[in-house]
Amino acid sequence: MYLLEMAPKFLVALIILLIYVKLSGKSQIAPMSQLDQVGSMVIGALVGGALLNSNVSTYQSAGLVIIWAGLLLLVRFIKSKNSRLRDAIDGEPIQLVKNGHLISDNFIKANLPVRDFETLVNIQGICAFSELKQVWYELNGSLTIIKKGDKDIAVLVIENGAISEDNLEQLHKSETWLKHEIKKEGYDDIKDIFCAEWFDNKLLVYPYDDVRKKSKAHQS
Repeated sequence: MYLLEMAPKFLVALIILLIYVKLSGKSQIAPMSQLDQVGSMVIGALVGGALLNSNVSTYQSAGLVIIWAGLLLLVRFIKSKNSRLRDAIDGEPIQLVKNGHLISDNFIKANLPVRDFETLVNIQGICAFSELKQVWYELNGSLTIIKKGDKDIAVLVIENGAISEDNLEQLHKSETWLKHEIKKEGYDDIKDIFCAEWFDNKLLVYPYDDVRKKSKAHQS
């Protein structure tokens, strides 16, 4: 009898979770930000608590999960539209090595002991700190490493049709410069660009699919 009463809860919870995973994208099973990790744990706790509590109805348990999942999706959407807000919520990567020099203050900021850092770089086949040129401690706890002799990594200056102002400042470039470069590539609006990156002293532009198709049709 108890199992029959609980069956609708299990079914509803499963459907809601499947919809949430579908809407939130595959990033939920990739390395996640701190907010994603905490949000997913809360969803698990809500589902587990609602399923085990016989005083909570199917509709109540569904409502709790829907509200929390909806809030997470809303925050994710807002972050995708505003790079500064995203950085404020998730934080920013911390540079640990710059031009071959270890930045000791940033190790303290990242709460990363140098012994743990040594282990992480050794795992990636690097024998000594002297081989390092640039290193960033990413939001998910991984390291992005550029060795001496390697090219610098590309820097995103446009994400999802919006300018990444912090990255632009890092490159010592202006918004006016970026808009001018976009126009040189044949695009009138930043919103037409899915993403653009600065790599090897060149701006690489990737427009949205529909914009690219219209551009090709116009050229033909």
